[in-house]
Amino acid sequence: MQITRGDTTYPPETIKKWAIEADHEGFSIRFHAIGDGAIRLALDTYEEAQKVNGKRDSRHSVEHVEVIHPDDIHRFQELGVTASMQPDHLAMSERGVYTDRIGAQREKHVFSIHTLQKAGAKLAFGTDFPIDVLNPLLQIYRAVTRIDSSGKTVWHPHERIALADALRAYTAGSAYGSFREHELGTLEVGKLADIVVLERNLFDIPVNDIPDTKVLVSIVDGKVVFDHTNSIAK
Repeated sequence: MQITRGDTTYPPETIKKWAIEADHEGFSIRFHAIGDGAIRLALDTYEEAQKVNGKRDSRHSVEHVEVIHPDDIHRFQELGVTASMQPDHLAMSERGVYTDRIGAQREKHVFSIHTLQKAGAKLAFGTDFPIDVLNPLLQIYRAVTRIDSSGKTVWHPHERIALADALRAYTAGSAYGSFREHELGTLEVGKLADIVVLERNLFDIPVNDIPDTKVLVSIVDGKVVFDHTNSIAK
């Protein structure tokens, strides 16, 4: 017998019961879900928690969101669920790996970043380290180019997002998803001075140069923790 779909380790009703209890206790829940069935189960679970416990600013999230059914796109905004994504994951496997396993129809809905954004979903980018490399500029590069692991093919160009939106998802979006927008995510008076200074302005260079852009200075809470300019001067 050929396996054509995954299954849950625990029954869906058990998963929902646990999530409803955690939501009742005020936890912010993070489902790791890659396929359309897992993403729907996560969203169904969050919806059920809202019905049982009432709606609140829970900021539950779905991590990865790689293959989504189009009928579930709008539910992120409606349920207030964060789409926590790692754009470089689209280049971690050959495109054929997806198509061979999920078929051409589902392949149309792989990493639907722009579609989610247009539907009002709150995006939060990350690296998923150590599964992927730690460099955030590589994630931003994938989001704005959609160039796959071959380095040549643009995978669904209509799902590219603007550089400003990618940077926002990686900073303000992630801060919001972790309830820390009052202290992180933007450069404002009163917030922690967590800043990196790059060697080049990302808005002034070809997008292909983004991943190779070097960090000159890193500042954490106002303190310089890395200074490449000193090593250059020496």
